[in-house]
Amino acid sequence: MEITVKKYMPIDYDFVYQLKKECYYPYVTEIWGWDEEKQTDYFNAFMEKAKENMNIIYARDKRIGMINCSIDGDTYELENICILPEYRNQGIGSRLLAETIERCGYSKVRLQAFKKNPVIHLYYRLGFTIVEETENHYRMLLEK
Repeated sequence: MEITVKKYMPIDYDFVYQLKKECYYPYVTEIWGWDEEKQTDYFNAFMEKAKENMNIIYARDKRIGMINCSIDGDTYELENICILPEYRNQGIGSRLLAETIERCGYSKVRLQAFKKNPVIHLYYRLGFTIVEETENHYRMLLEK
């Protein structure tokens, strides 16, 4: 399957909101409960910060996901990678993460994931280790 990545554009805003909701709703609901108004406020604040470093993932010209990253000192931060459920477990996330890690040019790559998110197994396969744990998240690091 041909996968392309394109820079986020304002027209992608609603897609990204629905995608993040699709990906994080089960975890947020279980931990804090889902309050649509609060989540919209959190999302708006997130987008103000993240939109410059966000890319939309396409399969055959259809939007299927997003990835955004940032830089924190000497560390590359993978902030989000979200893929629509029907496109998961096909190697798309693995390939995109591996390519992103290879291209980023940093020796340290960090991310955070909900403890109950099965994607943690992918992060282990890519070489990430848990360096910190909160009540609900693992903070993971890859040192190349």
